[in-house]
Amino acid sequence: MILLLTLYLLIYLLVSYVSIYQYNIRMTRILRMILGISLLLFAFSILLGVTPTSWWAILLVLALVMNIEITSFKYKLHDDKGLLILNLFTLMLSVLIIVVSLFIYGL
Repeated sequence: MILLLTLYLLIYLLVSYVSIYQYNIRMTRILRMILGISLLLFAFSILLGVTPTSWWAILLVLALVMNIEITSFKYKLHDDKGLLILNLFTLMLSVLIIVVSLFIYGL
């Protein structure tokens, strides 16, 4: 399950990058939002019943999705300093989601 979550997270990050920086068209923005909601549902479904502390991983996924949407907004405003901080925070959140999920499953 951790491998599936990691792959889903990478797909979401790739689609988000493409929709924000490369092809900022309506179709890619809608795909980014659909993938964000489905990533939340996927993380909720696989992590909820494992341990009582699995809420932390779900909250990290929620923070990642919100961070991606804020990054999209900052890119439209051409805020380069804010984008650097948000991109670093996105990278940190992605690594934290994987690490916390590994600890939840006890690997």
